[in-house]
Amino acid sequence: MNIKFAALLLAGAAQAGEPPVLELKLSVESLDGHPVARVLLANHTGKAVKALHALADEEEMYGKLFDLRDAVTGEALEYQGIMVKRGPLTDEDYLTMAPGATQRNSIDLGRAYAFKPGRHSYTIAYRGHYLLNGKEMPLTVGPVRFEHTGR
Repeated sequence: MNIKFAALLLAGAAQAGEPPVLELKLSVESLDGHPVARVLLANHTGKAVKALHALADEEEMYGKLFDLRDAVTGEALEYQGIMVKRGPLTDEDYLTMAPGATQRNSIDLGRAYAFKPGRHSYTIAYRGHYLLNGKEMPLTVGPVRFEHTGR
């Protein structure tokens, strides 16, 4: 059974009557027993923007990307995935999104976070950024509530 919960946040400074700069949609599905984050990024501008590869097109995390919590207690889920120590971000860490482009990605959360056995409610949030004209702009979504049955 697939259970899907979603949230939408329009990021960027949009003027009255203008579309947002970058749209981020985040949902979580239970797929074959694994919680999978579904990411959709949409560039609504006439300019290129740069989104982090970690969010936009990498299927595996190399560091804590999301804030996952028990929805009842608020306790953070332990990140147990790969942790790569690295220096400051460079241009190679970003995916350039052309004007009007969309980008979809799926990330298996079960490999990276310590989900509890049994059925539980969780929340997921993303707090990051994208680049517009070389300037960091905030990109946030959530918390989004979802259910998962851990084994």
